[in-house]
Amino acid sequence: MHTRIVLLLITSFLIISCDDDNNTSSLETKTLASYKRPCVGVSQQLCFITQDGDVDSYLYDSIEGFDFVWGHTYQLSLKVTKVIDPPADASSIKYSIENIISDIEDPFNTSYEYELVELLDWTFTKESGVYYFLGQPFECQTDVDCDGLVNLNNSGGLVNLTFEYIGNGQITLVQWN
Repeated sequence: MHTRIVLLLITSFLIISCDDDNNTSSLETKTLASYKRPCVGVSQQLCFITQDGDVDSYLYDSIEGFDFVWGHTYQLSLKVTKVIDPPADASSIKYSIENIISDIEDPFNTSYEYELVELLDWTFTKESGVYYFLGQPFECQTDVDCDGLVNLNNSGGLVNLTFEYIGNGQITLVQWN
């Protein structure tokens, strides 16, 4: 009997001491905009936009367990964990989804405008007939020269873009110059 109690205490101690959070986690509520913006971390990418009152900020990291859908504004409860000794090119913070508090879809034809987007090595690509803006698939409006835009890729030039929301998480490029 005594051996079982000692064994139970040792097992409990090991479970508690193996907790990977080490009190470095907290819960935060964040509002994510219905679109992403180009940003540069390790490389050019699309970043989440967090909204806090009148202030918008970039969130460079992914959110574990969360699949963002373009055209949807989310209020999220997130577990924020401080990463001890992250790799040199990684974040010291890890985000994971606890709960989706709200999910509000944009109206059809909502415009997303981007100014002075730099054309780097994979800003615009086309693979198997599908166009991509920094990894985000998009449709090309009939009168827009999307192939010309792809051909300008990696030129270092700057372009202005307008996308519109067409529903179901999809966007279409309606203008660029």
